[in-house]
Amino acid sequence: MQSVVADVGGTNTRMAYSQGGVLVDGSVKWFRNDDYPTFADVLDDFRQGAAVDRLCVAIAGPVMPGHVRLTNRDWSFDAAQLGAALGGASVRIINDLAAVGHALPYLSSDAVVPVVAGRAAPGGQALVVGLGTGFNVSVAHGSGVMLAEEGHTGLPIGVYRVLQAHLGDKAAAFETVEQLFAGAGLRALHRALGGAEMPSQQIVTQAAETMAVYVAALAALCRDMTFQFMPLGGIYFNGGLARAVVGLPETGKVLAAARVQDMFEGTLSDIPMWIVTDDAAALAGCAACLDQV
Repeated sequence: MQSVVADVGGTNTRMAYSQGGVLVDGSVKWFRNDDYPTFADVLDDFRQGAAVDRLCVAIAGPVMPGHVRLTNRDWSFDAAQLGAALGGASVRIINDLAAVGHALPYLSSDAVVPVVAGRAAPGGQALVVGLGTGFNVSVAHGSGVMLAEEGHTGLPIGVYRVLQAHLGDKAAAFETVEQLFAGAGLRALHRALGGAEMPSQQIVTQAAETMAVYVAALAALCRDMTFQFMPLGGIYFNGGLARAVVGLPETGKVLAAARVQDMFEGTLSDIPMWIVTDDAAALAGCAACLDQV
């Protein structure tokens, strides 16, 4: 049985073959989305006429039952249509952070970097926090993954107070979690603090004041999400912006200091945190997801 997995972002698509719930060594390939009019064209280029029996596609965005349209590219996915084009293949479409959640039990030790030391509770659920073009989370427990649209929720009061201390009334411009913590949110925060327009990665490396406020706000958000999701299995940061921000030398100290210290017998003060560094993590999650079908 030939299985294909795909991770579709706004700029690139990664694809690989999978077998027995794991990726086939050496099969991962990258494709530049601008080079293809549709996702089906990328798929055709990858498989080169080979038969496909099962396909799992991870996408950045909310997934409706069997159908999704990307918000930053004119691509749409329909499981039934893709399956028919592949000659009756079984097709599954999932959120990209859900895919990373499915991958957590299978990630090797060199696929994650510790940020905050702690002790993961055996069998405890883990929280995946995606920081990139957008913001979202997923909660993984065993082989199950709970979806969320956390980026569209309102800012917690603790986060708002961090902004208010530095921005005053201008803090009201940040209404949702994504408006602050996604890449565009970081750039908006930098402008609100009086900085010039610049790319997110440049802000991370050159704008210390902005990053101090951003990291303090992120720590406050993680504290709130600890109560929301009880991630006793740990918190995993994923995405390009996450790797840049959470990888800063001071970020781990700020996140550790913000952990809940005095409730639930101290269990929340010992939650470990990692950065997922494996670009193929979503693909690995898709492979595991296919094996569960």
